[in-house]
Amino acid sequence: MASTDKDDIEDAEETVDTEAEAGDNTAEEETKEPEPVEREYSHPVYKQIASLNGKINNYSKAELIKNLKMLKLDTDGSRSVLAKRLKTFYKKTMLSVSGIQEKNGNSKIRILFDFYVIIDYEATCELLKHSNFKQEIIEFPAVLLNCQKGEVEDEFRSYCRPVLNPLLTEFCTELTGITQDDVDKAPLFHEVLTSFEEWLQKKKLGSKYSFAIVTDGPWDIGYFLKNQCALSKIEFPTYCKYWINIRKTFANFYNTGKMPLSTMIQLIGREFQGRAHSGLDDARNIAFIVQRLVKDGARVVFNEKLAEGNARRREDGNPYFSVPVHNTEFKAIQGKFKPNFPQKKSAVI
Repeated sequence: MASTDKDDIEDAEETVDTEAEAGDNTAEEETKEPEPVEREYSHPVYKQIASLNGKINNYSKAELIKNLKMLKLDTDGSRSVLAKRLKTFYKKTMLSVSGIQEKNGNSKIRILFDFYVIIDYEATCELLKHSNFKQEIIEFPAVLLNCQKGEVEDEFRSYCRPVLNPLLTEFCTELTGITQDDVDKAPLFHEVLTSFEEWLQKKKLGSKYSFAIVTDGPWDIGYFLKNQCALSKIEFPTYCKYWINIRKTFANFYNTGKMPLSTMIQLIGREFQGRAHSGLDDARNIAFIVQRLVKDGARVVFNEKLAEGNARRREDGNPYFSVPVHNTEFKAIQGKFKPNFPQKKSAVI
């Protein structure tokens, strides 16, 4: 995502998570399972798993790779990613041997959506921030990931013509690679959104198949899309009310701090493909991360939603634009919230 304001936005949104930790629940708790009832973990195998986890925590990266190779598992990734992969394998294996099903089902990867739609907008920006400069979306990309196959099935991309600041700054072009000619020839945002929704309909998302929007952080949907819809005087799309902040999912699952896209890519053992701040290239790299998380057994589910009504405000007086989605809330809407879930289809968690 391109924006001179992004660092400021990111700092502000990190404050949201910090305050959540001091209040209701921590950000990490939002995507994890509720605390278990003690009797559910009384079987001796859980002590064995805990003991093995402790040993794995002390393994060097070389030892982790050696063990993963013996088990014929992937060895790509940072030490924390490899340790999580090895722990997950042993946990599933030991529970299966003991005849115990995991609390949320069985030891197989749980597919909670049919498709993930990965979005990463690019917006107008300037080198020096001015309070009266309103950003507009100028690139609308999406990558369609088939959850059953674990493969990218299709892509959507369109540039958008800005209205308030029709001339791109030199900084914006250098950062995003988007030229003045690209946006001059592009349709307006509301036309692009219509084309995008026609693409969703063609793929039968929401009518036959369930889907979730995935982003790297809360800014794309909670800030840029919301503001752009207001600017274009169009209704905010219902299917974007809830989304998956993959940065938060990654941090919670692999027990790392929140980090930028380029660092997450490195931690899963890949190199960034394409150009940073190209919306489509960013979305493609986010898709790699989603694929890795699902393969490693993570629950990639809604963990943020649009802040509506009387949202809490930051110290500077500005409102938060996203709030965490608790696990209980996801369970309540799963298979029911339209248009992300078709009425006739209900996934099992």
